[in-house]
Amino acid sequence: MSEPKRSLPTKLECSEFTLFIDRDGVINEPIVDDYAKTPEDFVFCEGAIKALGELKQLFARVILVTNQQGVHRQVMSEKDLENVHLKMYNGLKDSGIEYFDAAFFAPYLKTVNHGWRKPSIGMLEKAKSYFPSIDSSKCIMVGDSPGDMALADSFGAIKAKISNPQFSFDNQDYEFKNLSEFVSFLSK
Repeated sequence: MSEPKRSLPTKLECSEFTLFIDRDGVINEPIVDDYAKTPEDFVFCEGAIKALGELKQLFARVILVTNQQGVHRQVMSEKDLENVHLKMYNGLKDSGIEYFDAAFFAPYLKTVNHGWRKPSIGMLEKAKSYFPSIDSSKCIMVGDSPGDMALADSFGAIKAKISNPQFSFDNQDYEFKNLSEFVSFLSK
């Protein structure tokens, strides 16, 4: 990995930053070549709940941005996705953790090249319409895929990769084993 282009904020500086975060492979365990189509399929990554609670305390905003092409492929409905996200919400709530400041999903196929689907910046632009104070130079994108990092490049955000053996790329500013390691790094 090359030297990071930009430094991650210090613990105190995080309160001025927006954190955009991917779901599959970051918050929940990835399912290779499939989707978390039901609440039973959704399993939090080890330490993710605690890490999300800490991130909510550190950052001005934490916003979920996730591609969910399984909806467009009709292997799951938007209601199914809603139920999966309800399980995530309840898991956080049961641990006393506030949910995301906003959550966006792109149900479109990769081949459609829709403006909301990562690596396009549509979801981040929509977030900015809700939170006009979002400054792309004070944003971090945490994800596990090349699309997440390309999205960060297009938006001007810092790129934090969560390792996932399904993806082999080296276009990140930082790499972490999981969200807990990311939080530990920020908390130094």
